[in-house]
Parts: sequence; structure tokens; C-alpha cells
Amino acid sequence: MSRLKQPIFLKKIKKVINTIPRLEEQIFACRNKKRSDNPLLFIDRKDEERILMSLYFMENESSSPHSILCFIYWRYTKKIYRLSEDIVSDVANTYVDNIPAQILKELPSWSIYVSAENLHTILPTSYPIHGFFFYPFLNGGGGIIQLFIIDNLKQSQGTTGLKEKNIDVVGGIIGMEDSRGGLLGSRKMECIDNEVVVTVNEKLKDFRDREFNLLNAQISMVLYICSQINDIKEKNQFKRSEKHKKHVHTHHELPAHNIREWDVGIRMGQAIRQYRQQNPQDRATHRCKRPHIRRDTGIHTDRSKKPKLAHERKPRLIWLPPVPVNLEDVNKLPVVITPIDK
Repeated sequence: MSRLKQPIFLKKIKKVINTIPRLEEQIFACRNKKRSDNPLLFIDRKDEERILMSLYFMENESSSPHSILCFIYWRYTKKIYRLSEDIVSDVANTYVDNIPAQILKELPSWSIYVSAENLHTILPTSYPIHGFFFYPFLNGGGGIIQLFIIDNLKQSQGTTGLKEKNIDVVGGIIGMEDSRGGLLGSRKMECIDNEVVVTVNEKLKDFRDREFNLLNAQISMVLYICSQINDIKEKNQFKRSEKHKKHVHTHHELPAHNIREWDVGIRMGQAIRQYRQQNPQDRATHRCKRPHIRRDTGIHTDRSKKPKLAHERKPRLIWLPPVPVNLEDVNKLPVVITPIDK
């Protein structure tokens, strides 16, 4: 696969990381464990978070430590995920309140970048973005406690940069509705003639509503990627025969050199679009407006061990995509996610 053009935001990332001198060197210096060639296997997030937080409070108070962690992790894989317009249209309109945060551990890496050319952030007016970074922040016990989203702003009207926002995870649940607490700030209660009168600042309410809708769309897109993770395939370009296979541990793992872009649901979106064009408008497609979450049945387990209880089994996210009805050959519907060859 040929090398893709390096996006402009790589310069922004390098600038942000450089706000803390020798950060990456100190992170690697603390390693005493054996490390594999796969950066996703060797990184110990507790070390990074401890070092970064310490340096952040000691040396720098102008840059967000979570943004820096997000960028450091992303540079090791440099993967960009892109959804088709049809998938985005259906998925982004899905309401995703009260989703188990554990689902996000199905992400292809700890920090991902999602292309989202049709989304707009609020600054405070509607503002176009190229895409966004997504990074779940873990506590010492490995539980997700916050979700960080960093919008990559398009250069327009003299404004460009990165905008960070976060969502709290309470009790292992992503409570999107809880993030709307700021809506209360748009309401004012007054007592007039012994009656309570509530007035609403419509501009502030509109701002909060649009920001919430954007967050909902972005979380929905990330969850869709998690649901399709088993179909994301990548060829190993460095295959070795079992006879000469060796475990290689390098002293200093480096970030990925090339950008890799992945189509997620692109061909499925093309099939949906083709079906809609060939059929009358009154024939709608079946859609699922909420992701379907279930727990593993536990049937295929070791019979010698005690079966896990329902709350102990790992939850699985199955996003039921809009599938054309009355399709002649459903088996021809392509759903495998593959990297884009440029």
C-alpha cells in the first residue's frame, strides 16, 4: 500500500507534544518489562498517565495532558477511519444514552482518528471539522472514567486548531443525557406575583443542544467502529516462517511511519445507496435506531470451570446496520472493512 499524504494535524500534534520537553524519552526510560514489536502490547498506560500528570503539574499548565496522551498513542498506529455518508447518516442519528463503557475496549487502538467532514463543532457558532480524535481515559484499576474527543478544526475565517471536550463515565456507564447538565444554565427561575416563572435563554439552549447532538453523533460513530472490529482485517507484511520465527524486543519503539486509512462500512453504504436508487421511495430500509448490546452466552466455555454469571460475562456490541430488504442475493452484500489502497 502506497504512502498516504500526511495530514496537516500531524504538525499540530508534534507542537502539542513538544510543550513537555523529553516527555517520550522519560516514558520509555521507565520500562522494565519485555516489549514486543506490537506497540499496542507493550504500552503500560499507568506509567504514561503517572509521568504525564506529574510533568503537567510541575512544568506546564497551558496544555491538556489528556490531549497529549491521545496524540502520543495515536502516533503509534496512525490509522484514520472513514465511514460512508449513508452509514454516517443512519448511525449519527442514533440515540446512544446509557451505553456500557466497557464496549470501548473493543477499539482497534487506544486512540483513534475518525474522518468526519460533514460534522460541525460549535465555537460558539457552527464550525466545520476534518474529523476528531477519540481517547478513553482509564483509572488505576483499568476502568474507563472519562472520554476525550478532540475536534480537528478546518481552517476557515482565520481559525484553525484542535478543540478538546470530555464526557464523564459514571459507574461504567456512558450517560450522554448527564452531559446535558449545562442546559440548566440556559434556564432562569424568578418569583413574580408569588408564582415561579421559568425563562429560557434560547441562544444558550440552542448552543447546548447542537453541542450535545454533535457529541451523540461522534460517540455513535465510534461505537459503530467497535461493533465492526471483527471485520477489520490487516495483512501482515512481515510474515516469518515458524522455523525461523524469533521474538524481537527493541529498546525504543517508534511511532508508525505512514498514515493508514480504513473504510468502515463504505461498501455497505454503496449497496444501500444503490438499492435506494433502484427502488421506489415508499420502500424503506430496515433500520435499528439503537445499538444492540448483549452478553456472551458462555456456552463455548471450558466445561471444567464454573460458568460465569450474567453480570460477569463480557458485553458485546452488535450494531445492526440498515440492510436493504428484498435484495436478490444478500450474501453478495460486502461488509468486510479493508484498508484503502492509494
